[in-house]
Amino acid sequence: MEHSIRILVVDDDERMRELLLDTLSALGYETIGAKDGEEALVLLEDEKVDLVITDIMMPKMNGATLLERIKGKNPQLPVVLITGYNYIYPMEQMIDKGASGFISKPFRIGRVEELISKVLNTKPEKNGKKDRSAKKILVVDDDDALRSVLEETLVSLSYQVATASDGQDALNKLKSDSYDLVITDIKMPKMDGKELLKEAKHLFPKMPVVIITGYPATYSQQWVMEEGADGYLTKPFHIDKIDKLIRELTLEKSLSK
Repeated sequence: MEHSIRILVVDDDERMRELLLDTLSALGYETIGAKDGEEALVLLEDEKVDLVITDIMMPKMNGATLLERIKGKNPQLPVVLITGYNYIYPMEQMIDKGASGFISKPFRIGRVEELISKVLNTKPEKNGKKDRSAKKILVVDDDDALRSVLEETLVSLSYQVATASDGQDALNKLKSDSYDLVITDIKMPKMDGKELLKEAKHLFPKMPVVIITGYPATYSQQWVMEEGADGYLTKPFHIDKIDKLIRELTLEKSLSK
């Protein structure tokens, strides 16, 4: 490839937009983001991109209208639509309007990467992807979409991944299988991340636990680390940072055995 593939991600949900941007960056793509269709059109006037990935349900200008506007100015620019509302925007209708692909939420990063390669007839450049297959990670989050994206991202980076929807579910999995590290949200029903951290450390003192939160003002890094966590990340988080933290913590675990 003469240049890295550049992708514009359009989504009004900041957490999902930033997570997708960071995930695609970790997979080897160059990325830029826009919070709505109007901002995306402004960026496209000045920025060269190879592909647009856009949510459909957005304020000001939805993805279907953005698709039509993009195709009106640049018919050759591929546009992939992401939505959780197939009954409102059927795939066949959007394909007829020029969409190059269609992904339903909660989406799988592997599916996104596969579709990008198919649409652009190429493969992404991997940024030194290493063999991490021996490391097994438990991802805990009650947000289905974020949990699914984080799972697929870590799988794409060659980790083995299991998931749980809350602390109690996670605790059951920890008792029935072995894991190298746990990544958990702090605010969850049934059993929150703080209680899970306490129980996990009681059962497996040397197993690293990383806390993720979207409320840093309430759950500070100092507070989380004082509670016994081994790592701390705020949402929206960077995938490369998560990867680096996992590798550092699992290496420390291996050396301490």
